[in-house]
Formats: sequence, structure tokens, C-alpha cells
Amino acid sequence: MIASTVVSTAGAGFSALQANAQAGYQAKVADQNAKLAGEAARQEADNTRDAALAHYRKVSALQGQQRVAMAAGGIDTNFGNAADLTADTHMLAREDTRRIYDQGAENVRGFNIEGMNYQAQAAASRQAGKGALIGGAFDMAGTALGGATQYASFKSKFRTPKLKYDLAGFG
Repeated sequence: MIASTVVSTAGAGFSALQANAQAGYQAKVADQNAKLAGEAARQEADNTRDAALAHYRKVSALQGQQRVAMAAGGIDTNFGNAADLTADTHMLAREDTRRIYDQGAENVRGFNIEGMNYQAQAAASRQAGKGALIGGAFDMAGTALGGATQYASFKSKFRTPKLKYDLAGFG
């Protein structure tokens, strides 16, 4: 009976330690995932800037081709339809650039949200680990107390009552 109580108590303690270790591992994984999401957000911001720069270069090349073609045709690029074409090209380039930056910002936002979710998951795992230790301590105490109660009940059934004799009455 005592041995089974000791084993049960130790088992409850071991289970609590295992649950705490598992929660700690999950917290570390979530922390690493949050770090990776942050790196992905930074990389996405860099990629967005690179895409915008590449777009500016393409637009500049296009505008240069337009000017060369118009100059070869003897058209002044500062007046009339030629000026309108140049202005429209510039306007469309700004709209495309805005879309590149908006899409990049949305992607960065997604990675940031993902990172915050992982941080929250890590915090929840750490709390679960603490809860497992506290719950395990209560389980151990409950098991030990239950075993002690059973032992006391068992012992009281087999106790022989002590009789008190009045020796003065035999005289």
C-alpha cells in the first residue's frame, strides 16, 4: 500500500515534468517560427523595394525608347500628343509602383501577423508548462494524502484496543 502510494505520487510528478518539458519545447518551436516570420517580413520588404527599383528602370527605359522614337520622327516631346504620351507613361508607372508597394506591404503585414501569432502560441505554451507543474504538485499531494488516509484506515482496523485495568479493585 505504501509502495503503491509512493509509485503513484512519483508518477504524477514525472507526468507533470514531462508535460512541462513538452510545453517548453513547443514554446521554443513557436519562438523560432516567430523569428522566421520576422525574417520573412524583412525579406519581403527588401524584395518589394527591389521590385519597385526594377520597375522604375523598366519605365525609364521605355520613356527613353519613346523619346528616341519621337525624336527620330522629328516630333518635339514637350508639346501635344508626345507630351501627353510621356505624361501618361509617367502616370501609369506611378500607379504600377503604388501597386507594387501596396502588395509588398500586405505581404509584410501577413508575415507580421504570423509572427505575433507564434509569439502568442509560445506564451501560451509556457503558461501550459507552468500549469502542468502546479497541477502535478496538487496531484502528487492528493495521491500522497489519499494513500496516507488509506493507510490510517487500514492500520486502525487491525489495532488491538488497550484495556485499562483498575488494580485497586482486586485487593
